[in-house]
Amino acid sequence: SIPNTAITTAKAPDNNTPLLLLRNHQNNKQSTAFTSRSTSSSCSIILRLSASDNNIINSNTDNNDESTKTNNKKKGDSIRSTTGIRPSLHPTEINCIAEALMLRSTNNPSIEIDVSTTSEPLQVAITAGGIAMNAIDKRNNDKDDTSEKFTMEESQVISGRVVGVVMRMRELEELLVRRVGGVGWVKKYGEEESFGVLKAECSSDDDGNDEEELEKKLREVIKINPLFRMNRAECLLCLFLDTVERPKLELLGEGVVGGSEVDFIDADRLEVLRTANDGED
Repeated sequence: SIPNTAITTAKAPDNNTPLLLLRNHQNNKQSTAFTSRSTSSSCSIILRLSASDNNIINSNTDNNDESTKTNNKKKGDSIRSTTGIRPSLHPTEINCIAEALMLRSTNNPSIEIDVSTTSEPLQVAITAGGIAMNAIDKRNNDKDDTSEKFTMEESQVISGRVVGVVMRMRELEELLVRRVGGVGWVKKYGEEESFGVLKAECSSDDDGNDEEELEKKLREVIKINPLFRMNRAECLLCLFLDTVERPKLELLGEGVVGGSEVDFIDADRLEVLRTANDGED
C-alpha cells in the first residue's frame, strides 16, 4: 500500500502537480460546473416564478383597482353631487311639452292630446302623464354616468307641470300670442319664431287670416321645425310657471322641489313674456 504522504506528494507524469490535487481540481471543476449550471437553472426558474408572481400580483392589483373604481363610480355629475345641487327639471319638462305639441300637430284623432277637441279632459291628462313618465323612465334607466336619477318628488313635479301645461295648452298659447304681438320690437325685427309663434298668429283678424288655414300652417311648422317647436314649449312652460304655478304656491305658502323660477329663457324673451297687455289681470 502507498502511504498517505505518498499520495499527497506523488507527481503527475506530465507536470509537477500532485496527482491527488489534480484529481481534486478536476472534481472541483466538474462540481463547480454542475453547481453553476444548477444555480443558473435555479435562478432562471426563480426569476421566471418571480416574474409570473409579479404578473399575477399586478393582474390582481389591476383587477382590484378596476373593481374599486367600478364600485366607487357614482352615477351622476360628481362635481354637482358634492355641492348638493340637483340638476334642473326644466329640460325634461320642455322636451315633454315639445313632444305633446308634436303629437297634436299630427292631427290624429286616436291621440287624445287636445282638450279643445272632442277629447275627454281625463284622457288628455292620461296622455300627458304618459309622456312625462316615459321621459322620467328613460332618464332613470339611462346608462350615461353623468345623468342622475330623478327622485320621487322630482318625478311628481315634472308630471304635474307637463299635465298642467297640456291641459291649458290653448289658453297658454293665446296668452303667448297676445304678449308677443304686443311688443313692438318683436314685430319690427321679425323675432316671432324665437318665441315659437308664427307672424300670422300675431296679426289681427282684419288681416284676413283664415283660422283653419292658420291652424294647418302651425301644425306643419311644428312638425318640420324642431327649434320652433322647442321655443314654443319653453315659452308655454314659462307662462305656466309665472301665471299658474308660482301664484298658487305663494297663495298656499308652499313650494316644490327645485323651485318655480324661470331660468331657461334669456332676459329679452323673458321680459316680453312677462309684459302684461291691456285687459290682462
